[in-house]
Amino acid sequence: MTGLVLCLGTAGMAQGQMDPKDIMKKSRDQSKLSGLESKTTLEINDGKGNQRMRVTTMASRIFPDGTEKRSILFLSPADVKGTGILIWDFDGKEDNMWIYMPALRKSRKIVSSEKSKNFMGSEFSNADLAVENIDDFTYIMDGTETIDAQICWKIKVTPGTSQIAAEYGISAKTTWISQKDFMPRKTLFLDPEGKPWKEMLFSGIKLMDTKAGKYFISQMEIRNLKNGRFSKMNMTDMVYNPNVKEEYFTLAFIEKQ
Repeated sequence: MTGLVLCLGTAGMAQGQMDPKDIMKKSRDQSKLSGLESKTTLEINDGKGNQRMRVTTMASRIFPDGTEKRSILFLSPADVKGTGILIWDFDGKEDNMWIYMPALRKSRKIVSSEKSKNFMGSEFSNADLAVENIDDFTYIMDGTETIDAQICWKIKVTPGTSQIAAEYGISAKTTWISQKDFMPRKTLFLDPEGKPWKEMLFSGIKLMDTKAGKYFISQMEIRNLKNGRFSKMNMTDMVYNPNVKEEYFTLAFIEKQ
């Protein structure tokens, strides 16, 4: 642990020389847990005082080839119970996502054009559930700023092609990465016209794998700056488990729940 602290401290001192793309890669690596199981509450607010709640279980695992797989199962309320999401995040290529709808009794693949769509009626998008390919974007350092008492690098992120911009439904975004632990604290998304659209805040950052120095974000809030809607994800009962069962990450598993 001491070595990790010294390493991060040295990185912080060398901040002027750090490449923004390297910072984003380091941030990605910091949160790559070999395995995790948790319970999640998704709170959906329409900006007018009305609220809906969804409860899920989530499991994730990184496999020897570098593929990170996640499964999400909805426990409540009754109208979404049994819905399942399966995600395979590959290194260096487009991820695969499927959704199982119990009413239809079948799974279907979520295509690239659906990445920007809202996730289960919330302000989170399908793309927010997956890990984007670093090489699909360009990165520019835009100074530093303090967020929640953390000195952060402010990095402007732009889709590398018009196709990627269309898939994510944005023209650009700015991400604030803490110089202390390399974890994100805030992201501002710009709509296709370049105007502020959504703001995502990250908190509840926990050191889950002390040996490898891996962190996990347990709380996320996203606000639509245009219509006032906002959604929150709160993860509890988190268990670090490198040996999560492989069967959890198959279509057969999410379809039998």
